[in-house]
Amino acid sequence: MTGDWYVGVDIGGTFTDVVAVDAASGVLHHLKVPSSRSDPASGFLRGLEALREEVGARSEDVRLLLHGTTLATNAIIERRLPTTALVTTEGFRDVLEIARHWRNELYDPFFEQQPALVPRELRVEIRERVAADGSELEPIDLASADAALATLDAAGVESVAVAFLHSYRNPNHEQQIAALLRAHNGWFVCASAELSRELREYERTATTVLNAALMPLVDTYLTRLESALANVGCGASLFVTQSNGGALTPAAARSRPVTLALSGPVAGVVACTRLARSTGNADLVCFDMGGTSADVSVIGGYEPRTSTELTVGEIPIRLPAIDVYSIGAGGGSIAAVDDGGALRVGPESAGSEPGPACYARGGTAPTVTDCQLLLGRLTPDFPLASRLALDVELARAAIGPLAEALDLHPDETAAGAIEVVNAAMEGAVRVALRKRGDDPRDHALVAFGGAGPLHAAELARRLSIATVLVPPHPGTLSALGLLTADVRLDFAASELHRSDEESLAAALVAVFAALTGRAQAEVDADGALRTRRISLAHSCDLRYLGQAYEVTVPVDLDRIAGGDTVGIFDDFHAMHERAYGFSSPADECEIVTMRLVVSVAIDKPSLEERTSASPTDHATPTLRSVYMPGSGWVDATIYDRSSFERGARLDGPAVVHQADSTTLVPPFASLVVDEHANLVLTIEESA
Repeated sequence: MTGDWYVGVDIGGTFTDVVAVDAASGVLHHLKVPSSRSDPASGFLRGLEALREEVGARSEDVRLLLHGTTLATNAIIERRLPTTALVTTEGFRDVLEIARHWRNELYDPFFEQQPALVPRELRVEIRERVAADGSELEPIDLASADAALATLDAAGVESVAVAFLHSYRNPNHEQQIAALLRAHNGWFVCASAELSRELREYERTATTVLNAALMPLVDTYLTRLESALANVGCGASLFVTQSNGGALTPAAARSRPVTLALSGPVAGVVACTRLARSTGNADLVCFDMGGTSADVSVIGGYEPRTSTELTVGEIPIRLPAIDVYSIGAGGGSIAAVDDGGALRVGPESAGSEPGPACYARGGTAPTVTDCQLLLGRLTPDFPLASRLALDVELARAAIGPLAEALDLHPDETAAGAIEVVNAAMEGAVRVALRKRGDDPRDHALVAFGGAGPLHAAELARRLSIATVLVPPHPGTLSALGLLTADVRLDFAASELHRSDEESLAAALVAVFAALTGRAQAEVDADGALRTRRISLAHSCDLRYLGQAYEVTVPVDLDRIAGGDTVGIFDDFHAMHERAYGFSSPADECEIVTMRLVVSVAIDKPSLEERTSASPTDHATPTLRSVYMPGSGWVDATIYDRSSFERGARLDGPAVVHQADSTTLVPPFASLVVDEHANLVLTIEESA
C-alpha cells in the first residue's frame, strides 16, 4: 500500500499509541505498542514498524509526524536532569531557594521542600543592574563575568541559565552574557528574555533554569529520533506537541524544551475539545488513565481551561499551558501495604518494563491491571493492545502475598485496590474542578486512555456525574489529538499600564508591534515554518490595582489601534465575575502583560472517523462471571465493540472489549451508541 500518510505518535510510560491517516481513503488506523523506558525513541520506531506490518504504511510514505512525549515530564518529576548552573545579578543568587515560601503540606511537620534545581555553589553572580523601567543602573562588570566563567569551567556543567533582575524590560545584559557563554564553551544556554519576558522574578528564573536543564536531554532525544527516522527512509515533517496544545518544530523544541512539560497529556484534551463540539457537550471532565498516570482536565464552554503558569514536580513554569492535573494512578500502578498497615496504590508503577505481572514479562508486583484481570473485567481472550496475552494465574500469584498481608481474600484485595485508586482519581477530579468553582454534576465525563473506561462509571458515580462518554478509540485518543494540532508560538512582554493612562492605546499598539516583530523573526528563521500560513491572537493580563494575580483577556488590536480601550476593561470585569464571583467596575485596573499567540497552519487531512475493520470472531455476546462494584460476582454480558451499530443499547452489568481499551458497564449504568460511534453511559445516582 502506498500513498501519503499522516501519523500521530504519543509515547506514554507503558504504551506508545499510534494513529495514522491514509490521505487517499481517509481511514484512521489505531495501534498500540509497548514503550521503552530506557530508549523512548525505540517505542516511536516500533510504532512505525507495526504500522508497516499491519496496514502497509511504509516509512517513506509518511508525510507528517506529530509527536507527543513524556520525556520532559518524567525528567522533571524524577529530577533526572543534567548539571545546570545559574548566572544571575549580584545579590540574587538565592532566588530559587527563597521561592514563594509556600508549603505544599501545611500540616505535615516532617514535610521537606525539594532542593533547588541548582545547588548554591553553581549559582554564580555578575555585577550588573537594570532598573524596573529597563534603564541601566550599572553596566556589566567584566571581571565578575570572567570569574563566573572560571567557576563554571571548574564545575563541569552541561547547561547554563541566565536570569538577571528586570531583564524582561531590558534584555541587553542577559543577551551579552548569553553570547559570551555560548562562545566560551559551547554550553547549552538559555537566557530568560529569550524564553519568558515576564515579571515575577522567581517564576521567570525557575522556568529559565528548568528550560536550560532540559535542553541536553531533548536535543539528544530529537537527534536520536531524527537519525533513526532517516535510517528507515522516513523524510516526514516532524512536529512535537507542547503544553499549550500546539506543536513545535524540532528546532524550536530544542531551544524551549520546557514547553514540552505536558506534551503527552494535552493532546488528549485537544481531542476532547473536538469531541465536545461534535456531541454538543460544552462542559466536560477529561479523564485520561494510562499505564502510569491519570490526567484530569476540564473543558468549559467548548474550550479547555488554560493557565499562564503550571507546576510540574513542585517547579513553576511561567508559560501558557492547558490545565492538567496528574497523579500517579494508572493500570501499572503497584498496590502495596504502607507503614501503617493500610492498602496503598501508586505512585510507583511497573511501567512497560517489566510491566504488570499478568503481562508475563517478569513482573511480580501486583498492579491495578492484575486486579482488573483477577476480577474478570479483562480477559485473556482479548489480548491487550492486540499484542499482549494476559495470564490470570500470574496476576493471582502477584496479588496473593498482598492479600495475606492484609488478611483478605484475593478478590477482596483486588476490589479494595480498585477502590483505593478510584478514590485517588476522584480527588484529582475534584481538585481540577475546584480551581474555577465548577460543579461536577454540570459536566459529562470523557473516559480515555487504555485504562480510563474501566474505571469511568465508578468514578462518575462517586462524583454524581450522570453521563460518561467513551470515544470510538479511547486508548489512542491522545495520538488522534496530535493530528489536530497546528504550530503555536507564544510571546509576552510585561509592562504596567493603568486604565486611566491617556496614551494607553498607543502604548499597547507599540508593545504588540514589538511582539509581532519578534514572532515574525522567529518564524522566518525556522525553515519548516517560513512559507506557512500564520494567524495572530492578542490578549492582555489584567488585575485590579493592588491585586497580585491577573486574568487573561482577549483583545481586538484593530479596536485598540482606533483608540478604543474601554472594551478591554469591560471584558475584564465580566471575566473576573465569572471566575471569582465578583467584580468592581468602579475600581482602577492595571494591564500587566501583553501576549501574542502565533498559530502556523499545518496541512492535515480530515479526521472524520471511518473504519475498514470487520467484526471479529468475538462479535457474538457471551456471559462471564465478573466482579462488579457494589454487587460482587455477577453474570455479565461480554461484548466486542466492533459488533455495535449506531443506536445500539444495553444495560449493565456488561463488559465491552476492544483492541485498545475495555469499558466496564456496572449494574447501575446503561449504554447507548451515539451517531458518532461514542459509547454514552448513563449513570444512576447512588441510593
